[in-house]
Amino acid sequence: MTFFRHSNISMFFDITNSHFSDIISIIEKVMNMHYIIVDVERNSFNYATDKPSEIIEIGAVKINADGKIIDTFSTLVKPSCPLSKFTIKLTQITEDMMSQAPAFDEAYEKFVQFLGDRYVFVSWGKEDYRFFKSDCQQYGWDLFQPDRLLDIQEVFMYGVLKVFSTPSLSSALQHLNIEENENSHRALSDAVSTAKIFSKLNRILDIHSIEKPKRFAQELYFLNGKINNSGKKKYSKLIKTVIKKTGNQQLSWPEFKLHPKWIEYKSDFSVDNVLEKFYEKQFPKYKTSVINGILQQKNAVKTV
Repeated sequence: MTFFRHSNISMFFDITNSHFSDIISIIEKVMNMHYIIVDVERNSFNYATDKPSEIIEIGAVKINADGKIIDTFSTLVKPSCPLSKFTIKLTQITEDMMSQAPAFDEAYEKFVQFLGDRYVFVSWGKEDYRFFKSDCQQYGWDLFQPDRLLDIQEVFMYGVLKVFSTPSLSSALQHLNIEENENSHRALSDAVSTAKIFSKLNRILDIHSIEKPKRFAQELYFLNGKINNSGKKKYSKLIKTVIKKTGNQQLSWPEFKLHPKWIEYKSDFSVDNVLEKFYEKQFPKYKTSVINGILQQKNAVKTV
């Protein structure tokens, strides 16, 4: 039995003469695999509009199986409508800069050539690939198909922070003690920053095996020691349900905690003073809401 390991890819083979050529072929594919770290900028609007939010810049870094940067790609992309003021302010990309930029067809064709045959598409978040999908549909192009999509933001969240709150690229750079580039919100600059994060995580983690952990209710419903909006919605619904079931308009916190419905769901919550204070504050309002709802139902029945 022979063991091959390269760039976090492990393979076991029972080597025989009949299989040797196949093994060599697989190893060559692994050795020729590239990571393409991509970032795009969009023509975004901070108001409701029918104008398409198109890609206006593509930046990419190509890393080989040894983790070395071997090439970069950068191009502006002329959108079908003028840049929004919001986009100009965010990216510092101007209409003058766009005057000589290629249209999507030309820029996309060059980008696909840069990608090559075998590669993993790496990005900070899942949006960049979706942006390409949207623009390809708009302009009638086939979407490129990588060997794999890798969300390095997710790897950082679950492999390093072990949290569910979505970190920014800037905060990840700070956390990993990586110097941030000056030209943030420019595609190649952000792609280079993402590549630095990728390279560092690839040294300390098995980036291909990071899985999303089970999300505990405490993280779902609380933030910085306070009940968040999701917690308020779930907890409020529970209080109203108990009021309806008991018909008790003076239900105290100790009595509420003894109700079977709370016992059923209490594993979702941390029973502490945060919830008790929320209960005492909101109970009168929910009691009135439930009573009014019951009265409305009775009146509707009488009317019928």
